[in-house]
Amino acid sequence: MKDYLEKHRLALKLKPVSIGQLSIIDSLRKSAYAYIDGEFVEALRPNEGITPDFIRNFARNTSSEIYVHSEDYAELTELLQEKLLRLTRSLSIGDPQKNGARHAHLISLQMANLYQDPFNDNLLSRQFQSSQNFGNLLLNNREIHRFIYQTVRRQSHHYTIAQPLLSSILLLSFLQSTGLFSEKETQGLFLTSYFKDIGMSFIPREKFELAHLNDFDKRVFSEHAENSMRILKGRTPLAPHQLELIKNHHYLNYKIQALVSNSKSAPEEELVTGLESAMLSALDILVAMTSDRPYRKAVSMFQALELLKRVLSDEHPQEFKSLVVFIRHFFSR
Repeated sequence: MKDYLEKHRLALKLKPVSIGQLSIIDSLRKSAYAYIDGEFVEALRPNEGITPDFIRNFARNTSSEIYVHSEDYAELTELLQEKLLRLTRSLSIGDPQKNGARHAHLISLQMANLYQDPFNDNLLSRQFQSSQNFGNLLLNNREIHRFIYQTVRRQSHHYTIAQPLLSSILLLSFLQSTGLFSEKETQGLFLTSYFKDIGMSFIPREKFELAHLNDFDKRVFSEHAENSMRILKGRTPLAPHQLELIKNHHYLNYKIQALVSNSKSAPEEELVTGLESAMLSALDILVAMTSDRPYRKAVSMFQALELLKRVLSDEHPQEFKSLVVFIRHFFSR
């Protein structure tokens, strides 16, 4: 009984953080734990040095999350914000590639915190401003896009954190290459794309590891886009049409599902189906299909584009051709 009570008290004192967040601190004041087979197992002792090898091995062999005491969590959160603020003030100084890679890592860590606490107004405001600064860095340094994209792919963030950023980097780069959108419009679509999956914060992390979901879980997943819109509405500077893009960002997914199952997709009048929505959705799908998941392997870029061609080229033929040219150029340099 005593062991049970101690374990119960321990769970009340712990908070999950991305394992990558430990990269910003030398050691913790208290022990950190892995959650394995329903139990907390000590993974890091107090004041034990935190090395890149420990972070890399933990992410590869154990989990993308580690549990720390609330005191350490508060220190990590404050330190992360300090580092982001310091970096933001010096973005125009030094190497844009180095600054961009560091900024991408830090906003990913902060996004992981936001997923844990999506109704924290201060955290959401800080993340939005940090993301806006990152978008400006990309807009002003087109030559670093591919490097930053590849860097984010190598970082040890859970795919729910990495995918929105990867697809948004690609979206910004593609839109900028077309010349069809102003910098302000491109920046707005970058932010729209990056925050579109915040509604996934309502979904238990273990559900993202499953290849097959029951009907209830499928419904929860299908509601994440609308939940994203509800979380962001009135709490960020995103405009109404941008919130509608978020609500309908699975526009092409419905068409793919209908194609695969030989059934009808969602009614067109319920969806935002313009060029912005199509490109946002297409690049989200492209990144998802070409990235490994715990339950499946990635497909090739060619296979992903072939599928997108079947649901995109009729409605937006010229833009699809432009997308193919962009992707070939982006990944062949």
